[in-house]
Amino acid sequence: MELRTLEELQLQTSASKTKKDASSLDQNDFMKLMLQQLKSQDPLNPADNTEFISQMAQLTSVSGISEMNENLAGLTKSLYSAQLLDASSLIGKDVLLETEFAALPSGGSVQGQVNLATSTTALDIEIVAPSGEVIGKVPLGPQRAGTVPFEWNGVGLNGERMPPGTYQIRANYLNGNTLEAAATEVRSEVMSVSVPAGGGTPQVQVQGVGTVSMSQILEIS
Repeated sequence: MELRTLEELQLQTSASKTKKDASSLDQNDFMKLMLQQLKSQDPLNPADNTEFISQMAQLTSVSGISEMNENLAGLTKSLYSAQLLDASSLIGKDVLLETEFAALPSGGSVQGQVNLATSTTALDIEIVAPSGEVIGKVPLGPQRAGTVPFEWNGVGLNGERMPPGTYQIRANYLNGNTLEAAATEVRSEVMSVSVPAGGGTPQVQVQGVGTVSMSQILEIS
């Protein structure tokens, strides 16, 4: 009787059953194939020792890969839990983000900063309602290049306290005789956090801003 290899036995099995990808064979599959090979070999012409050792090495390799996959899955779960735990410590804290939106609380103010690339004779912070109307303004006057903090107390141009909600923040400064826009960085409260099921950077739900990546956080206070 002619000795049949693992590959030939695998082809025979696939013909009678649903085809199974070779990369998905586990330790039990290889053991069954090897036992079937031993049963099918010619007693007068047994399998060569070198070939048999090679097949045992394949079995060991498959077993090792399976164990490694299990360990990696466990490590991924551990990292997921650690990320979620670290991110959850941000809930209730204020974070600084580069954004043009801010949430005005029922009592309190909106705080942020502007990074000027050059000095200016006039820097203004405008507060814009969802309708597009400018309803508030914070004049900061002449400023040097660098970080300039600002605070809006929630009072509109009409002298009345604006209702709580999300407002757009715009920064404009004079560069010579030209009025230019500058990016704003606003402090807002973290409401909740989450970690993608497939892994990756934790996501932070920030009041008035929405969902942002933790990598976008510039400062925590």
